[in-house]
Amino acid sequence: MKRAIRNTQARNSRSKAAKDVIIREIPAILKANPRARRGVEAAELIVDPAPLPTTPSAPPLSKTQSQETSSHPTKHNAAPTSPPTVILRTTSTLEAAHRLLTTQDASPSHHRHRPPKVAILNMASPLRPGGGVLSGAASQEEWLCARTTLYASLREEFYRLPEVGGIFTPDMFVFRHWGDSATELPKAERFYVDVVSAGMLRFPDLEETKEEDGEEKVYAEQKDREMVVRKIRAVLRIMRAKGAEKVVLGAWGCGAYGNPVGEVAGAWRRVLLGKGKSQGQGSGELGAGAESWEGLEVVFAIKDGRMAERFAAAFGSGIEVEEVESGARHSGDGAEDSQDEDDEGSEDQS
Repeated sequence: MKRAIRNTQARNSRSKAAKDVIIREIPAILKANPRARRGVEAAELIVDPAPLPTTPSAPPLSKTQSQETSSHPTKHNAAPTSPPTVILRTTSTLEAAHRLLTTQDASPSHHRHRPPKVAILNMASPLRPGGGVLSGAASQEEWLCARTTLYASLREEFYRLPEVGGIFTPDMFVFRHWGDSATELPKAERFYVDVVSAGMLRFPDLEETKEEDGEEKVYAEQKDREMVVRKIRAVLRIMRAKGAEKVVLGAWGCGAYGNPVGEVAGAWRRVLLGKGKSQGQGSGELGAGAESWEGLEVVFAIKDGRMAERFAAAFGSGIEVEEVESGARHSGDGAEDSQDEDDEGSEDQS
């Protein structure tokens, strides 16, 4: 009973804080910050993006809901030189993005005297902008909307989100800390990242299979497995077509929406590396049609330690696991889907 009361109080507090950010702070920021304002105005819905061009003369994305108005044009003038690197960090989406932006490495982008192009996946509600942010929900999308200018770019006209594709928001401005306190970041520490907001399957039919270490839940229908692969491929196509060099992803759909961790991890592996590992993923190899993501740096930010372990085990070889010691506890961001008011599942998903 006491725990329920505390949870209600915490949710009410988050709701009040989020409304203040969305109604008061974000409009003031957009009025004063031209770059953040242009990012919001340039947001676009991209539906079922075409495969990426393989030559500089190849056509851009097709099947878009809007014209190509982004301030980040596609770049294909530099040939990829290395396969994707895949890292799992037990941290939040924003903290992972900040680390990618501020960690110096030997990539060509640093020799061009500019920060790397970083894009993150907003594991979004397909039904309404920001999911349950205004009612105090605390999953990843709500966490982002209460700390950045993202909410202003999620226009009602974009909803319901497409099955395959999502909203691309350039230059989302991060002005509050990713920890529970959500304190304002000093002006010198605020930063910009690109975002793809896309929705995963909600409450798919599952069945159990016997594994060496116990029973494992898998999709009951092959069509769901194939749809997840299509969704993942679309997100990566959008990110790469918009110039992303480093991306932050997650255990998409594995929380409130009830998708199996092993299936989702295996789907990410199939798309990124061209082959599958986990039980129930068909033939595994994608064959000649597999797309390449050479040179892309991929970070899976999964705050929940147990979920991170299961994800890494299901992904298999090719992923490096790192634990991140954070200065502040994160209770909502990292592993979960946005929660609509009618979603099932626990309130605090980490």
